[in-house]
Amino acid sequence: MYENFHKMFSGSNQNTFNICKNCGGACEHNKIGTLLPGEKEYMAKKMGISVSEFKFRYLDILKMDNGTLVHVLKLGELCPFLNKETEACECSDFKPIICKIYPLVFTVEAGKVHFTIDNWCQLSRKKACRDYFESAIPLLSRLPIPIEWFSHVVSYDDLYFDYEQLRKSRKGKSPYAVFTLAELLSLQKDCTEMDQVEMDKIKGFKIEAGKLEMYKMKTAGSSLDFYQEIEEPAF
Repeated sequence: MYENFHKMFSGSNQNTFNICKNCGGACEHNKIGTLLPGEKEYMAKKMGISVSEFKFRYLDILKMDNGTLVHVLKLGELCPFLNKETEACECSDFKPIICKIYPLVFTVEAGKVHFTIDNWCQLSRKKACRDYFESAIPLLSRLPIPIEWFSHVVSYDDLYFDYEQLRKSRKGKSPYAVFTLAELLSLQKDCTEMDQVEMDKIKGFKIEAGKLEMYKMKTAGSSLDFYQEIEEPAF
């Protein structure tokens, strides 16, 4: 199912790459990259390595309060697939879908998943880009992902984390480390230490029990013929 998604939605081209490069990939800093259920098997196959090796090299586990395990890219560092010299993605043809669809984000309300555009991202300021990423919503809606997975991910996906503290917390853990949700939430980056560009992303916030909760603006999605490849943006 992921192969078809990638064939129909490229997620980026040179135009979008240039915009992202100009902002320094700010959305990738102090964030957590999450894999969809079954995505690690798909990506390992595309790379020609075993799932065990893929997990050891690229992943950690988040253990949710009810015991559910969610696979995330290694905590405490920028994306392991990001080339530090060229700033290019080294898995662009099969990158994690949650990363690929950004600035499309999601919320869970009244038992339903709602996909929306993150208005902070510079890509959202180009109508061609907004239309393009919104056109992926029907594709995402067709993926058989349990709503429980989305409910778990929204508990941390919109937050910022202290990479230095995450690296320190890895001591004593295996390379394929397990972090509890409570442990992760305790390592959030202090809002006062964020760069102003990151602060602009916050639409509203409140402090509750020492935890920062962030909220995003939402926009409506558009329709698409699921069986046609999505045309890349040109601007």
